[in-house]
Amino acid sequence: EDGPGPDLVSPLFDLRHNAKSPWNSAVIDTLTQTLQGKCAEENWPTPRSDGYLREMIVDRYKRLRVTWKNAQPRLTDMGTLETPVETEARLLKQREQVLRETRQTTRRRSTLDHIIKLKTEENEDDLDAWKWLHKLITQLGEHGMSSEESSIENEIEEVLRVKNMEWRRCINRELELVDFQRLVDVDVF
Repeated sequence: EDGPGPDLVSPLFDLRHNAKSPWNSAVIDTLTQTLQGKCAEENWPTPRSDGYLREMIVDRYKRLRVTWKNAQPRLTDMGTLETPVETEARLLKQREQVLRETRQTTRRRSTLDHIIKLKTEENEDDLDAWKWLHKLITQLGEHGMSSEESSIENEIEEVLRVKNMEWRRCINRELELVDFQRLVDVDVF
């Protein structure tokens, strides 16, 4: 804390602390100035303010920190820290889950693309419903929310609670309809 500070030539973040720590603030300021210099040097068509570039770097730092935290050994059921092999296995399992969700979303999108194409050609009445469902699937993505919204910042875990509201409804039926449509029309898909 009382040392010389980050190396300005090759700055490194302190991932144990948030972006507002003195060390990380100095690194972010350095990167902001470097990026602003590149902008002027390369004559970028749309100049950006220091505040804009700083916020962009802070967002990238937050994503980096979440990734780093996820890669840290966790306590096992036995009360000991994970071994490197266990940590790697946990990370691979998480990655496989993300890939599985991505594949399912991609299949749903391509199924909906095909259904919309067929419905458009035949000028069917329910075309708008299928377009709405396609837009919904696209906007929700794999997780239904971005990973930044569910991250941990400032050593305080943000818990997102689902609030049941009259205007919000479950779309499992609609998603199952898309999945079922792909299975029923095997010759088409």
